[in-house]
Amino acid sequence: MQGGPLNQGADLVRFSGGGPVDRRLCPHTARRVRPPARRRRPLPADQGAPALPSLRPGMTPRRKGGPPRLSRVARPGRRTVTARRLSENGVPASSAHLSWLPGLSSGRTTLVSAVLGRRVPMKPLEPSDPRTIGGIEVHGRLGEGGMGVVYFGVTPDAEQVAVKVIRDDLAGQVAIRERFDREVLALGMVHGPRVAGLVAAAEPGADRPWLAMEYVRGETLREYLAVRPALTAEMGAALGVLLAEALTDIHAVRVLHRDLKPGNIVLGSDGPKVIDFGLVALEDAGDDLTRTGTRLGTPVFMPPEQVESAKDLTPAADVYAAGVTLLYALTKHYPYAHKNEHALYYAIMNPDNEPDLSGLPASLAPVVEAMLAHAPESRPAPAEASAEFRRVLDAAGLSVNDARTHFATLTYVERPDDPPSDIEPPKRPARSRHRERSVPRPVVASLADRLAVAYAPGPRL
Repeated sequence: MQGGPLNQGADLVRFSGGGPVDRRLCPHTARRVRPPARRRRPLPADQGAPALPSLRPGMTPRRKGGPPRLSRVARPGRRTVTARRLSENGVPASSAHLSWLPGLSSGRTTLVSAVLGRRVPMKPLEPSDPRTIGGIEVHGRLGEGGMGVVYFGVTPDAEQVAVKVIRDDLAGQVAIRERFDREVLALGMVHGPRVAGLVAAAEPGADRPWLAMEYVRGETLREYLAVRPALTAEMGAALGVLLAEALTDIHAVRVLHRDLKPGNIVLGSDGPKVIDFGLVALEDAGDDLTRTGTRLGTPVFMPPEQVESAKDLTPAADVYAAGVTLLYALTKHYPYAHKNEHALYYAIMNPDNEPDLSGLPASLAPVVEAMLAHAPESRPAPAEASAEFRRVLDAAGLSVNDARTHFATLTYVERPDDPPSDIEPPKRPARSRHRERSVPRPVVASLADRLAVAYAPGPRL
């Protein structure tokens, strides 16, 4: 194709994808003309790669005409920027992505929503969301449910927490308020390495109730088993010992969980931890929240007495739920499987209907079967079940500590959507020089004392 010569004074524009492009149109195609790319001369055989310029510490190479360029890569439903990373000697090493969730209207990033090299699908804060809650700096949304919103926050002590806030339209309802108060009280009372601890909470009677629990990194047991094989007998025994330890700590303060299941067990870096005390019950309190005929809990993990009514339960109900959890972790099935909820309830409550224990390791079958006994008084206490699990570990030549370490190493998986671990805590306000010094007390102990007085068991509960 032949065409007229290009004007010497033609304006040139530089695109990110290549060399200069002439603004003049080709007379034949009416398209802008890009000059042919210049071929690079090959290096002589005895000559290696060109030497890189020496860089002093703190220097980064710059291209001609400005700072290193960011190339934008379009992806459906997400805005992504590919940034060029530099290795220690300043040579471009690889590409890492800074990703945003769909729906962000601005191009700004935060420390949580944009992390080099990893995708963080935590929802950004909405304009109506608080930026601080009780001195806790809020960074994003972890989730939202029917009762409220869960935020990710950092305390002034650099502790990462999950902050649960009740919805404004529900905070005034007596039943919802008392249920939330019970969760706060239970978390303040329960202490142990196998339970996610309470860090802070709103004052009793606050307009908008909230509580902050420690943020546990890792997958839930449900998420872990969804894409991996069932646990071995030894790891199942290790899980049994650790769950029994959690139930012992929970029941020691006369608290019932009432919703123990794989989705409420987080597999942290130091072992499993029980979370979500939203359906907690206090043994000494009259339960106005659960009347006869009311069912609270997850059906497939509920014992017969809980199917009948969530009132007047004993610690044996949590033992049953732990048995179902272990059965599922070891076999990937439940003791009773029915698509119809009413049929499931009937199967659980029928004493002649034996649970399905197929696939359960022979060494664990007796203790798991005992935990799933129909009568609450026939089930072992957490300490008794733990002794049976320890015998299985002893037969395998594993101590409890070695089994816990092995279990944590096997099951801890860093989630790609976990917030970064190096977020700076909020700055503390300057203290007055004339302020009286108070004797520091542990946050949880102080909160438990205050809540125990404010929500002492009585007719209201």
